[in-house]
Amino acid sequence: MKRTLAAQLLLVAVVSLAACSGGAGTDTKPGSTAPGAQSGAGWTGTTNPKDVITARFQLMVQIEKLMLPIDMLAVQGGGDPAVLSINAAAVASMLQAFPHLFPPTTDLYDPKAETPATIALPAIWQDFATFYNLAGAAAKAANSMAAAEGKDAQLAAAAQLRASCDACHLLFLRKYEKPKAKASDADFDFDAALPAK
Repeated sequence: MKRTLAAQLLLVAVVSLAACSGGAGTDTKPGSTAPGAQSGAGWTGTTNPKDVITARFQLMVQIEKLMLPIDMLAVQGGGDPAVLSINAAAVASMLQAFPHLFPPTTDLYDPKAETPATIALPAIWQDFATFYNLAGAAAKAANSMAAAEGKDAQLAAAAQLRASCDACHLLFLRKYEKPKAKASDADFDFDAALPAK
């Protein structure tokens, strides 16, 4: 467990460093040499926006892995209190870094693409203050979960943390849609697709 947590915290540090090249100073004119300039070494939001998108996606994957035992607490009514606390503390740190991985150059959602470059909706940049505040509220909820003692306190804190995450997802993440069958699917030749025996 310690090695896994150390690896996760290392990921937080790496992603946080990447975030420093993100969205701060976006009101500076292009080509400016002021501290808020948007180009040059280290401005990965400009030079490598898809890498920033990948970094935030990977960070969210790790957050969801850490959230599994926290979410299961509500279903199963129990769990190792130490693991729940450690996971929540790691989630809190990750959520503090998370909103910094959204420079405007990563607003690449394409509603027509079957697999868009990102599933972060343009609403993030249209109302960044709300997005930022919701991420902060989720980080605060994760810190409360980490500090919670006793089953009832952990249950309440876990519910608040999940609600905080869901509130942000509801506004700013593309909704999941089940794949729809096409008329051409009925004509698919499964026998031809299978390897010959």
